[in-house]
Amino acid sequence: MSREALPHLKRSGGGRIINILASTVYQPIPNLALSGVTRMGVVAFAKSLADEVGRDGILVNNVCPGSILTERMLSNVTSRATELGISVDEALAQRATETAVGRVGEPRELAYLVAFLASSRSSYITGTTLLVDGGLVRSVL
Repeated sequence: MSREALPHLKRSGGGRIINILASTVYQPIPNLALSGVTRMGVVAFAKSLADEVGRDGILVNNVCPGSILTERMLSNVTSRATELGISVDEALAQRATETAVGRVGEPRELAYLVAFLASSRSSYITGTTLLVDGGLVRSVL
């Protein structure tokens, strides 16, 4: 998608490429090695691309959501609740305890960061990867 967008972004004098990944970039999940490797590849790609197109006014960044209450997360939590023989509310409460803020995120909280990165106010941010995870990831880097 980036390859297809770049000529248009260059002609228009700049723009933004924002990749949505997952917090697993920083904290892999067991049995999801392919997912982890692929996402790290996107991180490296974005870093290289940011260097290549920055002077064209194109900024490239990654956003990594953690526990955001989307349909997909609710589906995963529902499956987990069934496996454990607990209610979905109990499973959501367990997920919430994994974050520093003690709750799961709302989709709008992810959207706020993406909107900022897409705006002119992020004019000096490129080649970076940002978490929106309520403190879920314990990595220091």
